[in-house]
Amino acid sequence: MDEVRFDRMVPVDIRARREAFNLAYLPVGSLEWHGPHMPFGTDYMTVAYIAEECAKRYGGVAFPPMFYGDVRYHLQECRVEWRQSYIKDMGVPEEYAAAFGLENPDGSPGYDCPTRPDDGPEADDPLGFSLEEQERFFVHLIAKTMLEMHLYGFRNILLLPGHGPNPGFCLRAMDVYLKNVARRSAFGPPARVMSYFYIDAAKETEPLTKEVGLHADKWEGSFVMAAAPGTVRPDQLPPPGELVPAYLFHPYLTETEGYNPEMQNLWWAFDALDPRNGMSEEYGREQSEGVIGILGEKIREFMQGQ
Repeated sequence: MDEVRFDRMVPVDIRARREAFNLAYLPVGSLEWHGPHMPFGTDYMTVAYIAEECAKRYGGVAFPPMFYGDVRYHLQECRVEWRQSYIKDMGVPEEYAAAFGLENPDGSPGYDCPTRPDDGPEADDPLGFSLEEQERFFVHLIAKTMLEMHLYGFRNILLLPGHGPNPGFCLRAMDVYLKNVARRSAFGPPARVMSYFYIDAAKETEPLTKEVGLHADKWEGSFVMAAAPGTVRPDQLPPPGELVPAYLFHPYLTETEGYNPEMQNLWWAFDALDPRNGMSEEYGREQSEGVIGILGEKIREFMQGQ
């Protein structure tokens, strides 16, 4: 009964935990470049850790995290502020990233990243390259996973998005799941569902995060140090005076010019959250305990509503 990870449990133990506290956690992360000092799995390792700790402390079962299927157009290959740094850091051809544009529909720099036209032979079973097709695939993947959890007997499901765009996709997936359960009477009533973005709790545990969006910073790096010790590499950070690749994003800075002069009133916060300024496992444990405590209250409220 000490094990809470679904994939490592046998039926008798799953049933025992389910009967004691019928809640399934689904971490929804991604694989994303976080600069030279942080692991690609940051956005799933954080929420997998939260799911397992909550299952141990409050009850329920943690399902394996999702990290494939994320929407690449919203990630580093299309980050207008870090594309060249990513290409250099990873040593990949520029053509890979250039396959998707760096402009909004009106031609201004942005994140819509329209796909370039095909210039090769047609595929018998083409993969969806457009933004809409990729989003639909990811939403359906989450929804089908929720249905799988439902069919394992879980009557309450908590989604834990770990990547910036994922809360919206989780909400869409919840709607798809609920509407598709109704298609088959054999499925019975749908599970109760909830989604919680752990970064929202950071605004309570670390006031600095109310000023600046988080990415590859002191807070996130420290959290990963606590969640997955040994995966963060502070020795790979550049020396003071240089920008930290992947830290911050549009409109806070540009890859070539540094901090946005129009946001000079926030530069103090940029510096305070710089990963070279106090990133540590100790700080990460402090912050993770705060986040898990806040989520615990949400779980209690959710489960009382049964």
